[in-house]
Order: sequence, then structure tokens, then C-alpha cells
Amino acid sequence: MSSDTPAPADLKDKSRDIIPLSDEDIRVALDQIGAHEHAAELLGFNALEFSVEEGWIEAAFNPDPRTANLRGGVQGGMICAILDEVMSLSAVVAERFTVGVPTLELKTSFLAPLPLGPCRARGQIVRIGRNVGFMEGTVWTNDGIVAAKGTATCQVRRSSRIKVPE
Repeated sequence: MSSDTPAPADLKDKSRDIIPLSDEDIRVALDQIGAHEHAAELLGFNALEFSVEEGWIEAAFNPDPRTANLRGGVQGGMICAILDEVMSLSAVVAERFTVGVPTLELKTSFLAPLPLGPCRARGQIVRIGRNVGFMEGTVWTNDGIVAAKGTATCQVRRSSRIKVPE
């Protein structure tokens, strides 16, 4: 999970077991992310759809004007943040919010300008192992033009406190 994505309370409280979230609880957790005062709010994050089984998430973004570059579009580093958010969340969703996934490496290819305003992004797990995960992502303009593609590697931080409900 990118450094600004809030970890589930269960990961922070060392005295509690970590219970994998249901699909409904994942939706609630995702809906709360954009309301926090951190980068997700600045980027206008709003989760749209996700699949635990297929390891992907799609989200709408509406970047704040403070994310603009000198030409009035979204600055490249902010596009990287959008990609980091959806790629990291694809791993967190696939693992039902039982892991932390700090990004180790991020590569971005900028293919077209991303105008300020609504846009869409998708993150997808390529492979997730015991300690490392590989993800890919895409950002589209509001007109459906691919603005950027990215790949990332993350550390998968698992806990011995994970308990699967019976």
C-alpha cells in the first residue's frame, strides 16, 4: 500500500488477530480512503470496482488544481502517485486487506498529457508471492486516451496474526 494509504486498524493493533475482510468490508475500506487528508484526497480518489479473485481495482480520480504542471495538466509525479495508489491497492484488495505493501520500485511511461479533471485508473496484480508483489497499472483521460502506464514492485508485509474465520 502506498505510504499514504491508511492501514486497517487490525494491522496497527499488535494485540488483535488480523481477519481477512469480506467483499463488503473491502468496499467500505476503499470508500473511506479518499476521505482521509492525504494524497488520495488531493488526487480525488474514488474506488469504482474491484475483484479480489482477479486482483484488480479501478478508481476514478479528480486531481486538485494544486497537482498541475506549468502547462495546466497533471504533473508527472502526481500521475505516478495515481498509479502507485491503484497498483498498491490491487495487492491489498487481492489479499483482503491483510498485508501492507510498500512500493520498492515504480516505473512509469507517459504516453499523453493528463488534463486536470476527472480521469480513471486501474491497478492489477501480475504476481504476488510470500514477500514480493508485481503490479501494473494504467491511467486514462476522461476521453479514454491512455495517459500513462506503469509497473511496480512491492514488498509484501504479512503478519503471523492472520486468522481465517471458520
